[in-house]
Amino acid sequence: MIKHITEKEALDFVSKQEHKDEWHKDFYYWKRHLLALKNWPWLKKFYKGGKWLGHFDEELNGIYWYNLIEDEMYDGFLISSKVGVGMKLGRWLEKNIKYKTNWSCCDKRYVRFNERLGFEIKSIDNIDKREVFLLCRKKY
Repeated sequence: MIKHITEKEALDFVSKQEHKDEWHKDFYYWKRHLLALKNWPWLKKFYKGGKWLGHFDEELNGIYWYNLIEDEMYDGFLISSKVGVGMKLGRWLEKNIKYKTNWSCCDKRYVRFNERLGFEIKSIDNIDKREVFLLCRKKY
C-alpha cells in the first residue's frame, strides 16, 4: 500500500536506516542541492514545501519526497529498506500525480533506475565534488 505520510514519519524511518553517505542520512542536507546547483536555477522554486509518500507492507518500508509547483514536479530522496519498493513508489507518483514536467537529480549509480522510470538525462553539474545528473520526464 502507498499513501501520503507526515514528514515526521518519513524522517523517523530514515533515521532507522543504515546509510553510507550524508546525502541519504539527512533530508535537509540532501534538499539544499535545490539551492546549490548553480546551473539549474529553476530548481530553487521546489525548495519550500513538498509531500511525502510511504510504502507499507505490514510496516513502513519506503519513503519518497516530491513537490508540485503548478504543472512541474520535483521528486527525490527515495529511501527504501526492501527491494522493489523504490520502483513501486516511482511508478505510483507517475500515475497518480498530475504534472507536465517532472524534474529529479541523482548521482551516476542511480541513473539506470531513473531511466526505468522514464527519466532522461538533461544535464550534469557538480556539488561538493559530487557529479549530479539532472533528469526530466514529461507527460503529454
